[in-house]
Amino acid sequence: MTYNEKRLTNSLERVHMEQLKNTTDLLGLEDKNIKILSVLKYQTHLVVQAKLDSPAPPCPHCQGKMIKYDFQKASKIPLLDCQGLPTVLHLKKRRFQCKNCLKVVVSQTSIVKKNCQISNMVRQKIAQLLLEKQSMTEIAHRLAVSTSTVIRKLREFKFETDWTKLPKVMSWDEYSFKKSKMSFIAQDFESKSILAILDGRTHAVIRNHFQRYQREVRELVEVITMDMYSPYYRLAKQLFPKAKIVLDRFHIVQHLSRAMNRVRIQIMNQFDRKSLEYRALKRFWNPRFFVSRLGLNQSTGLIYYTRIASSSVRNDSISPRFECT
Repeated sequence: MTYNEKRLTNSLERVHMEQLKNTTDLLGLEDKNIKILSVLKYQTHLVVQAKLDSPAPPCPHCQGKMIKYDFQKASKIPLLDCQGLPTVLHLKKRRFQCKNCLKVVVSQTSIVKKNCQISNMVRQKIAQLLLEKQSMTEIAHRLAVSTSTVIRKLREFKFETDWTKLPKVMSWDEYSFKKSKMSFIAQDFESKSILAILDGRTHAVIRNHFQRYQREVRELVEVITMDMYSPYYRLAKQLFPKAKIVLDRFHIVQHLSRAMNRVRIQIMNQFDRKSLEYRALKRFWNPRFFVSRLGLNQSTGLIYYTRIASSSVRNDSISPRFECT
């Protein structure tokens, strides 16, 4: 090889090493012991092949001298997206063997926790996305991790509750968190901020939570809105003696609508199935007519009923005796 060829080869090697160094900075790999070997670009993802090589540390068992043994099988560590593609780091870690006790130790890196395969950058990104309005499944799909990883990160959060104040107006409700299991939720009616999410809606669970507030704080609550779940009413009176209980009108209308529907079915079944009355009650019943009669729907347009050959205004579809008083 001539002098010019050697010079060109050394120049190309320097350019290649500089490109790999820039790739290390771009990916956020702060560990200087990580050396990138190659970057493979596929249609669906990027693969960064690298190795972790560091000086031999003292033996953690006997403090003896260790020697370089070999490289471990490459670990697949997901990184943040690069060039709009999911990026995976295939990292081979150096192993060391002690001359005295013959124990083998694997070198560690700062980009991932011990015995873990998820990089710290991805964990930080999960924590950031959990603060936004996204489902955990969507976050997992976006970062190419499992939903269980996102759930474990969420459980690491520590929420601090201010036990010295409560809003003047609270809302109580429940929702289905798990199959056939209801959970309790309390909310500030004015600011819409969540006050508490409890794993269950029993008396003991709710009482144990709100009794952590001083009685003087609980007496400042003026109004509690809730549905028609009767245990809530009795418990609210015990915990908040000065608060007024207000039933949510949505649940009131829902119960009245169901009662009206049961009456409709009873009356409808008294007629012959081929009669005009049966078909009218079967086909033209609409709970929204009842809602509009209560003033919750202001639409009063004229409706023409086919097969009956008559028209009516929406508010006339319900008898005036059911008018809201």
